[in-house]
Amino acid sequence: MRRVLSTLLIIAATTALAVVPASAQRWVQDLPPVAQGYADLRSPFKTLTDKTWPVGAWRDGENQFHSTKSYFTVDLKPLRGKRIHDVHAYTYETAVTDCAKPRSVELWQTEVAEQPTWARAPKELSRLEGTVSGECLGRLSWDISAALTRAVATGAEKATFALRMASHRQLDVGFGRRYAALSVQAGVNTPPSAATDPRVNGKPCDGREHLVGREPALHAQVTDSDPAPGFQIRYVVTDVAEPAKRHEGIATHSDGTYYLPTGFIEHGHTYEWTAQGEDGADKGVPSPPCRFTTDLAAPATAPVVTSADFPQTGAGFPGTITFDAGGDPDVVAFDYNGQATGRVAADQPGGKATITVVVPSSGDKVLDVRSVDRVGHVSNATRFRFQVRPTHVHVFELPVDHPMLGQTYAYTFTSFEPDVTEYVYSVNNGPEITVPAPCDRCSAAVDIRVTSSHSTSVSVRARTAAGHLTEAGHSYLSTHPSWPFVQGDRQEIRIFPPEALDIAEYLYRVNGATEELTVAADANGQAAVQIDFGDHPFPNVEVRGRTADGLLTQSIQHYVD
Repeated sequence: MRRVLSTLLIIAATTALAVVPASAQRWVQDLPPVAQGYADLRSPFKTLTDKTWPVGAWRDGENQFHSTKSYFTVDLKPLRGKRIHDVHAYTYETAVTDCAKPRSVELWQTEVAEQPTWARAPKELSRLEGTVSGECLGRLSWDISAALTRAVATGAEKATFALRMASHRQLDVGFGRRYAALSVQAGVNTPPSAATDPRVNGKPCDGREHLVGREPALHAQVTDSDPAPGFQIRYVVTDVAEPAKRHEGIATHSDGTYYLPTGFIEHGHTYEWTAQGEDGADKGVPSPPCRFTTDLAAPATAPVVTSADFPQTGAGFPGTITFDAGGDPDVVAFDYNGQATGRVAADQPGGKATITVVVPSSGDKVLDVRSVDRVGHVSNATRFRFQVRPTHVHVFELPVDHPMLGQTYAYTFTSFEPDVTEYVYSVNNGPEITVPAPCDRCSAAVDIRVTSSHSTSVSVRARTAAGHLTEAGHSYLSTHPSWPFVQGDRQEIRIFPPEALDIAEYLYRVNGATEELTVAADANGQAAVQIDFGDHPFPNVEVRGRTADGLLTQSIQHYVD
């Protein structure tokens, strides 16, 4: 039974359009419409629009005859630079004139036409195959992958599709239908970039030999503009001499570095590797081949170590020590530690190296030396024992065993090394002071004041014209006792100055308290103080003196009854 389109049963679709399932390897890209409209035989020079899109013949409310085709134009620019896996067009029926009539709607790709009319209809290029789900109000989809892949390949920016009735039923009102707007979705993927800048242990593959001493870190630069998961870099490593020995590994972490597993590489073999980005759907261009050669063995022989300078060379003066690889071509450097630490290159593979060391103190010394190959493997150590001659400065003081606090004493510095121009000394580890040597191998005299109530230490080195500093000489003297004299009881404590010191004030603590109190000394250097000892079981006071120029005496503890 036929019914005019104005009285069609119009049912709103309650089911969303089907979409291409997204996977971890691709994105579903909606192609936005840039134009849509329908052409009508009754208005042959107009492009018309409506809320739904009429297809085929129908009559309006005034029983006027219409025959229409609906056109949809989509933007293809979102597909540029991407691999198109599939593209589908979707719509659903919103109204049917006669459900008993077989569905005869067709989807055609046409020439691009954003303002199509019946009189100026775009040329129809190809009919597209589709599928239907549902009964009278069905859902329709068409695979338009090939059509859009060709269009993008030719540089087209847009594509137009016509939803029309089969030609022999275009004028039969019994077949007319209405549709929702056409939706076009593409399953696309951007392949990973070409792998570039291959590196072995951070060094570029620029044609130079890569020698490695252990499983190396491989790296190539690869990016993937798609934010979907699944991106990784595949590394393929092959033994050049035995291609069957092959390893593949995957780097999925952010910097793309791959670490070869332990045990794969063998000593003396050369390997070639490439890196290639992949995202589960596409692969990028692999990196240029890069090679590395393995050296897993340490030098077989320890170096020979000799010196023409020691033991003649004294402490603080430069002397040379020579390392000899004995012609072992695997050796390119030497490691040494002990009296000096470092690495020095051999003059040629298997050759020699000479270092200059300055040992600050005299006596028996040790230097451990190892041969080093190009990848850093080291041989067993050669232990070189040598003597360093004493060069210390002789320090002479006035014949006093215990100098007095605050007094000044004469010290004499003497060095028997040649070309000494000055002496450098410090008192009680304080700042260094320099005094000139009057002549070569001459002594220098200095006055040193005793400022510590405990001891006076002096350290002296001689400096030569060449700038070398000798071994240090030392003097250590304990200071003469300098504590004040204390007497008294709970009522009053009297304090008397130590010998030969002009005391300006006394500092005292009561019963071991943290706080230190002060009392001024009188003109005779004495002081009297009344102290409340409280109920402390062992009442006591600890006292020390301070001179006018700030010197502090030793302290003394006095217990009262």
